[in-house]
Amino acid sequence: MAIFPNATSNLLISLNEKVHLDESLTDSSIYASCSSTAVLRPYVGMKFMTVQFNNFGLFYLKHIPAHELLDTLLHMDLFFCASDIDRISSQLKEIDNICDKFIELESFILAHVQLDQVDSRLPYAINTLKSKQAVSIDQLSESLCITNRSLQKIFKKYVGMSPIHFKKIVRFNRAANLLLSSSADSLTNITYECGYYDQAHFIKDFRKFGGISPSEFLKLKANSSDFYNYNLTDLDNLAL
Repeated sequence: MAIFPNATSNLLISLNEKVHLDESLTDSSIYASCSSTAVLRPYVGMKFMTVQFNNFGLFYLKHIPAHELLDTLLHMDLFFCASDIDRISSQLKEIDNICDKFIELESFILAHVQLDQVDSRLPYAINTLKSKQAVSIDQLSESLCITNRSLQKIFKKYVGMSPIHFKKIVRFNRAANLLLSSSADSLTNITYECGYYDQAHFIKDFRKFGGISPSEFLKLKANSSDFYNYNLTDLDNLAL
């Protein structure tokens, strides 16, 4: 399964055997500040839980600058003590009801959150870049009354990447969602609706972040779900 990047961090706990994520086997981990496609190798009977933090949520756990963790698979003991990890893992396996599992996991995370305020300008900047309005980084910096350099420092500290890179990931995800929801198979409309200069630029960016071309993704999108974006094994069957 290929999971598209969206500049978030994701906590993963396996409920049986270890999970194969990218090139690593893990039973409890956090994939931080995801800016590239991650690969999850499923097996029969695989069970795991995952919690997705918002774009700067991981900072609340340990206050580690996000750029130091970018695209890194981290063991949970960086954020929680080993005894707490063992305890929550055992509890989740013993609870039968899936809603109760998530209530327990949410309580565990909230108990470790440090509620020091992040830079108050960050949520506004993120929401602006996620909106459909066309805004440049210069315009965003000006609206916040700070320099581009200061805005970049804020993003790298809390999100893990520059605002320009974050904006590109947002645009890529918007294009992917349009490909998923649109009944039309024309890439031209999506190219210009998402603000790409031309279709070649759109295809290049889609391959960079998604590891697959838009046309390939269109042929696989029927197999997509809310969690993963396409099945890697299906690539072999495409008539490209």
